[in-house]
Amino acid sequence: MGSEDEEIIRLLADTINREILTALNESHRGLSVTELAEHLASADETTLERTIVSLHHEYLPRLDEVGLVAYDHDENHVTTGRRSADDAGWMDVEAFDELLSQFGTGRRPDERTVGRLEGCEAMYDYCRELADSADDELFLIYASDELLDEACVPYAENAIDRGVELHAGTKNHAAREFFRERLPEATIWEPQMDWMYERANYPKVSRLVVADRETVVVGLWDEDATGSRTEVAMIGEGQTNPLVVLTRELLGARLDHLDYQSDEFLGDLPFET
Repeated sequence: MGSEDEEIIRLLADTINREILTALNESHRGLSVTELAEHLASADETTLERTIVSLHHEYLPRLDEVGLVAYDHDENHVTTGRRSADDAGWMDVEAFDELLSQFGTGRRPDERTVGRLEGCEAMYDYCRELADSADDELFLIYASDELLDEACVPYAENAIDRGVELHAGTKNHAAREFFRERLPEATIWEPQMDWMYERANYPKVSRLVVADRETVVVGLWDEDATGSRTEVAMIGEGQTNPLVVLTRELLGARLDHLDYQSDEFLGDLPFET
C-alpha cells in the first residue's frame, strides 16, 4: 500500500472529513467553503467562522492533497475529487498493522489491542463464540459462499431464538440462498461496496462480523507466491477498541442511529439492497 493510500485511511478515520465528503457527494455542483461549513457547524455565528477557518487551513488542503476533494483556494469552492473514499485499500493487513500499532497487538484483544487469528477453523471457533455471547445483534458480510459452514447454523439459530437480530449481507447468490433457507428470520441484503469484491491488488476481505456493535472480526485472504491462501483475521473487542471504532466509522454513523430492519435504513447504508 502506498503512502497516499495510508494517508487516505487516516483521513477517513476522522468524522469531520467523512462529513465533508458526504456533503459533497450529495451536491451536484460542489459547495462554497461557507456552504460546506454550514453543513458542519451549528447556527452560532462564532462556531461557523471557526469552522470556515478550519476548513480553509486544515481539512480541505489535506483532502485536496490526496485527491478526495478538489479545492479551489482562490474561488473558495469545493467539489468531489479524483478519488473516492473507497479507493484506499483500508482492509490491507499491513496498513492496519501500521495504523493501529500504537495500540499494541496480541493473540486475543482487549480494549487497547487488536488481536490476530490464523486459519479458517480459528475464525469459525471465534465466530461461534460471538454467536453464543451476542445480546442484541449480529451483523455479517460474506464475500462468497466459500466460508459458509453448516455447523455454524445452530449457533446462529440459537442466537435468533434468544432475540438476537441477525443481518447478513453478500453479493453472492448462493450465499444469499444459504442464509434465506437456513436462517429465514435473518435480514438479507446485497452489499454494493467494491472494497470487498474488486480489490485485486490487496488482500481480499473474506468476511466481516460485528457483534453488538462492540466486537469486530475482519477476515482476509492472505495469498503467498504459490497462490496458496490462508484466512487471517483481526479482532477487536470493546467500544473503545481501535479496530472496532475504525470499522464502525467506516461502515457509517447510521449504524448507531437507524433501525437495521427499515427500508429507509437499508437504502441509506453504504450498500445497495
